[in-house]
Amino acid sequence: MLRWSLSTVRTRGGLDGASHHRFFRSFTAQTRQTDRSLYAKAPSPVGLAIEPAGSCSPDITSEVPHSDTQLTAPHTRDSNEKHMTVKEGRVPLLPFNAQVDTVAIHALRSFLLQGPEDIHIYTPNKLRRLYRSAEWRGQLGQLDSSMLSSLISIFGSLCIGSRETCAYDSPLLSRVQGEVVVDRRSYSPFVLNAASLKVQLGMVLADSDRFWSMRVALAATEVLISRSCDKASRKKLAVLINHARVHYYAIRSHSFHPGVHVPYLQALLNTHDPRYVEILAKDMSYVLRTHRSCHPKTLQVFYQLILKHGTTLSRRSREVIVSSLWIRLQQAHPTCHSELRSESGSATPGVDSVDTYRPDHPLDVSWVARYLSTLLFQPLHCRSRLRHRFWFMEQLFAVFSPSQELTQRWMALTLVTLFQSCSGVAITGSTSLDDVPLEQLQSPVAACWQVIFGLATLEELLKPSALSSTERPLQGRDSIRDILCALYGKWLQVVNAQTVPRDVACAVMASFFKLASIVHEPSLVEGCLALCDLGALWGPASFKSLTKHHDHSNTVMTAQYIVALLRLHGPNTDMVLRTIDAISTNVQWQRGVLSTVVRELASTELELALAVLDIVKKAGMAVDSGPLNILAMSFTRGGTLEQAVRFLKDWKSQLSQEQRDMLTGAIAFRIHDVELVRSFPKIFALVVDAIAGLYDSQSPPTHLRKRLEGLLLICCRHGHAPEAVDVVFGITRNTPKYFIPSFWHGLCRTLLRHRQFKSAVKVLTVVKSAYPSISCRLLNMVANTATRARATRVAEAFHDQLNRSTKLYLWYRAQFNLSSERRIPRNIASLKLSSFLCNLPYKDPAFEYLFGELLKAGRVGAAKRIFARVAPVASSRRTVLGNLLLHGISTQPTPRNGRRLRKLLSLSEELTSQYGFQPDRVTVNIIVKALINWRTMFDNVRLRALFNHFIRVGYPPGDYSSQNLPFGSPPAGQPFMVGEIRLSSHVGFERHVKPLYRMFVKAFYARGDVEAARRVAEILIVEEGKYRRANAKEQKM
Repeated sequence: MLRWSLSTVRTRGGLDGASHHRFFRSFTAQTRQTDRSLYAKAPSPVGLAIEPAGSCSPDITSEVPHSDTQLTAPHTRDSNEKHMTVKEGRVPLLPFNAQVDTVAIHALRSFLLQGPEDIHIYTPNKLRRLYRSAEWRGQLGQLDSSMLSSLISIFGSLCIGSRETCAYDSPLLSRVQGEVVVDRRSYSPFVLNAASLKVQLGMVLADSDRFWSMRVALAATEVLISRSCDKASRKKLAVLINHARVHYYAIRSHSFHPGVHVPYLQALLNTHDPRYVEILAKDMSYVLRTHRSCHPKTLQVFYQLILKHGTTLSRRSREVIVSSLWIRLQQAHPTCHSELRSESGSATPGVDSVDTYRPDHPLDVSWVARYLSTLLFQPLHCRSRLRHRFWFMEQLFAVFSPSQELTQRWMALTLVTLFQSCSGVAITGSTSLDDVPLEQLQSPVAACWQVIFGLATLEELLKPSALSSTERPLQGRDSIRDILCALYGKWLQVVNAQTVPRDVACAVMASFFKLASIVHEPSLVEGCLALCDLGALWGPASFKSLTKHHDHSNTVMTAQYIVALLRLHGPNTDMVLRTIDAISTNVQWQRGVLSTVVRELASTELELALAVLDIVKKAGMAVDSGPLNILAMSFTRGGTLEQAVRFLKDWKSQLSQEQRDMLTGAIAFRIHDVELVRSFPKIFALVVDAIAGLYDSQSPPTHLRKRLEGLLLICCRHGHAPEAVDVVFGITRNTPKYFIPSFWHGLCRTLLRHRQFKSAVKVLTVVKSAYPSISCRLLNMVANTATRARATRVAEAFHDQLNRSTKLYLWYRAQFNLSSERRIPRNIASLKLSSFLCNLPYKDPAFEYLFGELLKAGRVGAAKRIFARVAPVASSRRTVLGNLLLHGISTQPTPRNGRRLRKLLSLSEELTSQYGFQPDRVTVNIIVKALINWRTMFDNVRLRALFNHFIRVGYPPGDYSSQNLPFGSPPAGQPFMVGEIRLSSHVGFERHVKPLYRMFVKAFYARGDVEAARRVAEILIVEEGKYRRANAKEQKM
């Protein structure tokens, strides 16, 4: 059998599954040498022949054997998932006069030549098989350069597996769909083999070929970098990086896409090898010189290079990097200078010409630092008509000029890097500013650069925790205070030189006030105040002079000073008003300052913001709508609920309708948590007062209806039903059908449950006009509930509006409130009920009430006859009436429990078989109650087994499960008929689970099994918590 298998093998090749017979015979070595391919001896291209490195580097010889390889060892060929083993010394023979199988190469060519109208979809595995088959037959030479480039692009995309689009992606990549192998590196040999084949055939490697060859080499370096750095791994890593570098140098000048540069630069950075870091510095300098606008991903690699390896770079590498920045500035300066001259005329702008304020874009330190960084790295994004641009360019040229020392230029670049990367640095990372040698930056320009970027970096670092130190201790406060003091000393040099525009100086002083108040440093605030007087930022004279400039240049600075006083000394009305009046008495300017104060405190300290609003109200001023909008947005995300409600109550007249709706929805969204923990009992009165009269003139939006309904129901449950009903009246006055019918049912039930009968009667008047179809049912429900609660006056108020059945029910219930002399006996009064029910339709709202009262009177026979009458037609109410009948049987006074249980089970079987009664989980609870009452038959052991049975059939187990039962007792089979009832999958907590588990708790306590009772009670508590959380989440949506 083995010989036959080696002599002739039937293989299936191509796409159509056609069968071909191939015969194998042995050849001499000389014959094999004459049958080599024409391109077998061509040299490999530089950077493509990679030594086999196990699983970490691509192995071309093992994955893709050439057709001219001497098969002196056992060789396995894969053709359409058929494996054939050839013994040593035997190779496949293709006779010279035999027709070669060309199905695979034709299918591969047709796939690579398809146009946009073709829809040939191949899987990655199928494409691999076609390539292998064509290669084994030596037919890949029939593919031209564009076809091989498409294959390189497709296999490279499959190897990298990136979802980001690239300029070198093949358009045929969308035609390759299906499951990709787990190890994507298995596609890398195809990329390298196809690139090597192009060189062997004398073709020129395209940019896309070099790109994917570089990406394959970089993918192999990632595996080596993550491994231990032994000698062999370092050698392979050097080879791979050298290959990637060759390809990168060939294409880096042809593309500015970050997908070309970032992977190579990031790979060099991840090595952490000083040699590769030096190479990275040189390659990054080339990017800075040639790219007019650097991509953010490229800049991220550049920032990581400066932060991680800036102290270890050689002097030559530092000089190369800062020289590249100088070249960038020289290239951008002529354009900026010509634009500036066209904007401001022929005169060269100086310091005085930029002393202007643009209200639409107030200056702060972060904006100044960000604009300087953008001018340096992305000048194309800085085409705004800003008159400060000339001063910014002068700062850049003065700092990075080659005439400056390398230490100063490098330190300026480090400050820029710290500012751009501070979003991902912790607050403790601000101590890196301590490494800046302040004594080496002596010029005023360098000092100004350091102050601007130092303050901007501290603001970015402290932005997540910009709270007052009196509320929460600030981490690293001492180091931040030391840095601020050092920056303050450097700023003194800048103020004395008087080379900074007034707007920039005010922005710097505002930042000093802000940071000094955050770290709670009163002495620094006083020093900044004196410095403002020295720099004449308040006006031409001193701080206390009343002849001041009240323009917008110092509005933000004054606001930050007021914020600092509030953080240091607390809210003081006299202090705030006296300070503002001392600066300027212009009312419009004071309004702008207070609005800026509210805007600053709105996102961090809501309590102080509300205090400032109270000061504004006492002073008789008005605040702009912008800060109020920010404050409203802040209350939707944080702050206490009392503050949000008080803000809505006090300032709803100045808020827009959209802001009021947004804040009301946020309060309704958060009120459920307050109700869940049952805290702040007075909050609901504030809520009702805040929204009272809010929607008198217009209705709230539709998207707010669900939250508003939940808010009103919560207020009714907490003793504010009259106020909530007034709000409902105000809304329905404009839109009668704003609330849906289910809300009216829930509102009436809530009011009746909390004995708010007058409010319920008031609601009925609204429902009657809006939804007449449901008003009758709600009217009967209110009358019946009020009668049972002995609120006869409420029922008598609308007695004439009730139907005949409800009046009969009220008369029947009124008999129990009479004295014994005037009362009609129950058995006699029930005769009237039975005769009345015989002719009453089952759809009547009072039918179930009367049917239950008939069972309470002991008229079981009459109840059975009435059920037999309505069961054939009342299919929708059959289960409810059947459960009422079963419950009436279970509560009849019977001396023997066994007899009661037999009657109950026989009646259930009779109702099911004769009348189509469908038992539900309420039926189960009725039967279980009868079982539990039979103590002699069901002791605590059987009760435990019964509870375990309920957990198995799907009842909520709490922290247990059907495998981990609450009680370790063995299963007791299916107790009586509980296992025979076909129940629905829905299990309601309030209707099904809670009554059942409470019965078990009482039963275990009655039998003295305290441990079992506590265990069931714990399960009930867990499930009740889950139910409340789910219900609150549903109401919030």
